Amino acid sequence: MANISLITLHSGGSALIGVIGLYLVIRIWKKWQHIDIDLIKARVFLNKNFLVKNWQYTFLAGASQAAHQFLDFIVSLYYLTNSSLFVHISSIFEFMVLVFLVTLAYEWYKMIYSKNEKKNIS
Repeated sequence: MANISLITLHSGGSALIGVIGLYLVIRIWKKWQHIDIDLIKARVFLNKNFLVKNWQYTFLAGASQAAHQFLDFIVSLYYLTNSSLFVHISSIFEFMVLVFLVTLAYEWYKMIYSKNEKKNIS
């Protein structure tokens, strides 16, 4: 137990964040079926802060994925040696993609399950 490697932490963290993301997406999907689409459109496009966060997390997820793929590409062309440092850096970028996507799902979850909507349903 004392010899927990970075790979183990990465895998465990990815699994945990993946389960949280799955939970959020399922909750959003179930709620999405019973909500007025025009109401969601109004909430999204009238809330500049939500739009900015949405674009930021989408960009950061894409940039992290691109950095991960670029690093793997450079290593595959033998411009860099396939050392454990580059493997760890690549896995950190991969982990960041998951974190940004789950954070994006959480922002959508907050938008769908706003306090006003909870009062209307109860």
